[in-house]
Amino acid sequence: MQMDITQIKTIGSGIIRPEGVMALDDGTVWTADARGRCAQIRPDGHTSFFGDLGGVPNGICVDTRGRCIVANIGNGQVQALGPDGRHEVLLTHAEGRRMRAPNFPFVDSRERLWVSNSTEHEDIESVLRHPAPDGCVVCIENGAARIVADGLYFANGLTLDQDESHLYVAQTMRRNIVRYRISNEGRLGPAEIFGPNPLSELGIPDGIAFDEAGNLWITFPRWNAVGYLTPDGELRMVLEDPDHTVLKRPANICFGGKGRRTAYIGSLDGTTIPCFQVPHPGMRLVHQSI
Repeated sequence: MQMDITQIKTIGSGIIRPEGVMALDDGTVWTADARGRCAQIRPDGHTSFFGDLGGVPNGICVDTRGRCIVANIGNGQVQALGPDGRHEVLLTHAEGRRMRAPNFPFVDSRERLWVSNSTEHEDIESVLRHPAPDGCVVCIENGAARIVADGLYFANGLTLDQDESHLYVAQTMRRNIVRYRISNEGRLGPAEIFGPNPLSELGIPDGIAFDEAGNLWITFPRWNAVGYLTPDGELRMVLEDPDHTVLKRPANICFGGKGRRTAYIGSLDGTTIPCFQVPHPGMRLVHQSI
């Protein structure tokens, strides 16, 4: 599946760094906004903003209570933001360690919240220049936060697969995807590489998400491209935009719309949300009923 970049539409306007993106059942799309808040794009395209989170909101997801869960990489907090604009802080530390760079959250069917923490350094740019194995994944269950995976080179996007048997993490500064088998008690087995290693020369992965066919979709900000790994681990590219015509350093992907057959792309440099039709429905997330 290779798409022409001219087939890509955009929705929303006036958003700054909409890195995280999530689609709701009613056709609304939520995104992060770098001005310490979130954006709401209605089905008619109208864009409004809500929340006063501070920092720089990064990855987002939606929980079963309809709250926007925000990994705020700018202030080191994981926050739960309600549609009314009020929020609470869910995480700043785990096992006595300060989580300085929460990157992406994911809520599973047991209402466990999985969060990647990219690095322990305050200066994230220095870690991108000089990678170190100081990223981790935290699981919050029944209000308790524990570190379940450690030693990652910039832990980024994460997701569970459809049967929730494995956790997948984009290890950005190793240009690969790692996965861990999840035990019944929520413990993780040893890390294993899924797909090519490295993904490619420009294949620095950021956001990841499954479709119902078992394809793991990946955004590549440096490549300015979107592709997916098949269930057999083969990398197939779908969109490449070397001229940055529509894609603006894509950083996350989610699925929504009718039958969850529309992909929405979050980005680091965009002000709108690119979207396009996909051949298979996206994997249903806990906040999605259709």
